[in-house]
Amino acid sequence: MSATKPAINWQDIDTVLLDIDGTLLDLHYDNFVWDQVVPEAYAQLKQLPYAEAKEQLFAQMHQVLGSIEFYSFDFWQQQTGLDITDLHRQHSRLIGFRADAEAFLDWLGASELRAIIATNADHNSLQIKESVMGLSKRVDQIYSSQDFSCPKEHQDFWQQLQKQCGFDPQRTLFLDDTERVLNAAAEFGIREVWHVRTPDSQRGPRAESIHPSLDQFHEIYPAV
Repeated sequence: MSATKPAINWQDIDTVLLDIDGTLLDLHYDNFVWDQVVPEAYAQLKQLPYAEAKEQLFAQMHQVLGSIEFYSFDFWQQQTGLDITDLHRQHSRLIGFRADAEAFLDWLGASELRAIIATNADHNSLQIKESVMGLSKRVDQIYSSQDFSCPKEHQDFWQQLQKQCGFDPQRTLFLDDTERVLNAAAEFGIREVWHVRTPDSQRGPRAESIHPSLDQFHEIYPAV
């Protein structure tokens, strides 16, 4: 591991807020299910050509992008008539950590920092990932946007999260792969807001962010 000076002054941080999908876990799993498995099942159910089924689904997704419904398995089950949870469960073998995420969690666990997962993944999604990865054993707390009935894109989420776990925004680091979520966290006043450039191991980096970015976690924490 590189001994270069970390980009974050860890003496000024006492809470680390972590996204799951595309930050701790490889987004390939979610992308594969939503981009391929769900459209294929929808095409079969509705007896549509695959391309047409996918176009219909993505149009519906675009309409609710950034809302609590966008992240809800129950909502998409109602919209499509598919068992969205079961489709995800069938492919749970694809769930895995990003790059050096597990080592970062180990480092956090050995430190005095408080590690809290703050995710838009709903309870159904969380249950599947917890059964495979055991994330609750690696962090202090896990909060889903479903707990607060609003997504991380909204200021209400951050207000309710702060009320629930009492973090000081000026002593907090937040890591996520979605620009609009990072923008909301920065607007709330979180001191360190970092963008994960390559959330899906099977795809290239995302567009440049206005926030500091990283590919792997060892870029920001001290060598051990």
